Amino acid sequence: KIIFYFLVVMSINNSYTQNFGFRIGMTTATFTGNYDSYDFDFIKSFSPGYKAGLVGNFELSNIIILKPEISYVSYSIKQTINDENTVYNLEQSHNVVGLDLNFDVKLPGHWSVVFGMGLQYLLFKNNKLYINNFAQDLDQSINDSVDQNTDPFANINICYTIRNRILIDLEYRHLLDNWGVADFTNENELVNSDNRSVKLHMINLSLAILF
Repeated sequence: KIIFYFLVVMSINNSYTQNFGFRIGMTTATFTGNYDSYDFDFIKSFSPGYKAGLVGNFELSNIIILKPEISYVSYSIKQTINDENTVYNLEQSHNVVGLDLNFDVKLPGHWSVVFGMGLQYLLFKNNKLYINNFAQDLDQSINDSVDQNTDPFANINICYTIRNRILIDLEYRHLLDNWGVADFTNENELVNSDNRSVKLHMINLSLAILF
């Protein structure tokens, strides 16, 4: 999948106008699911993270721009779980590398709408479990297969362009694979990469500068 992605980008005709730049921004992530014992709250589980990467800008026509991107993203999810007389507060942090292939469609003025897809690969994760306000740290190595650690996603965002060089994006990203819940009392883990019925949603606010 990754090789195919780069072949598509490299096959772009050199006659198109090209720019490259870097992107930095803030990201948030939250899960939704239908497990009664895991009360996933879309708003309360927001936790800020960050993203940084490189972006390309290939003008295919007067209104369509191809925007490939590679980025490093760090995000966390938080959850409070009440289990009889014990209160569990779990923060699970993920660090991933992502590959995007997006299309920018220009709108009147400085605005445009961007849509696309991509893959993100889980590099490592850290879990912090608070049991009745006492913290326990657990660093977990990634032993799953490449397929389990790789998640396809779709995204859509609104972009505001300043002087054709500065891009401000507000993006919604939806991971397409279903995740599963884990036994937090034994494994200190809220979600894992098993295909079940938990969905990951992300909102990214970023600034890109083209050269």
